[in-house]
Amino acid sequence: MSSFKALQVSETEGGRFESKVVERTTEDLPAGEVLIRVRYSSLNFKDALSASGNRGVTRAYPHTPGIDAAGVVASSSVAEFAEGDEVIVTGYDLGMNTAGGFGQYIRVPAAWIIKRPQGLSLRDAMILGTAGLTAALCVDKLEQAGLEPGDAPVLVTGATGGVGSIAVALLASLGYKVAAVTGKADQADFLTRLGATQIVERAALQAGVDKALLKEQWGGAVDT
Repeated sequence: MSSFKALQVSETEGGRFESKVVERTTEDLPAGEVLIRVRYSSLNFKDALSASGNRGVTRAYPHTPGIDAAGVVASSSVAEFAEGDEVIVTGYDLGMNTAGGFGQYIRVPAAWIIKRPQGLSLRDAMILGTAGLTAALCVDKLEQAGLEPGDAPVLVTGATGGVGSIAVALLASLGYKVAAVTGKADQADFLTRLGATQIVERAALQAGVDKALLKEQWGGAVDT
């Protein structure tokens, strides 16, 4: 049994939710084949929902958010993972109803885990995080559908957010023309530096929605 620190969200008698760092033990963690010493996590919108008491994300409190984590295997009861392996967990129920990456340890089913790929550090894995994984899956899906760099620009909504900004950078690095949608005019330079070739005001995207059919403008879209 090891003690560790974790961010814990609790519901008060008045129905409000408060967060504080508490001391826990690994015995408090849920069942699972692999115990992981967390090195890094990332901050996602779903974590904010969990931390504010959104029952659609987290049913029971007290709870530790953190929907992704990168760390080192502390113990394992399965052959696929051994003590010392560097691993990544993202998605599934982590940080929702299973104590998540905002604690120094997590215990999860082996099926939720992948070994750290070569060329990607644990830190970089969480800099990209769930947002980066989501953006990459979107781009992969577009390419599976036949999208190619020479096609019309790819529209990316919510372009200054986590998924949107990484999608802009990823598409640009692959040679696509990117039209970045934002309601934040002061972030145009940031989006251009990421590789956007066109900045589209969010309000402009709504123009003509009352018409049955508009002129085709985009080769594809990542709609966050």
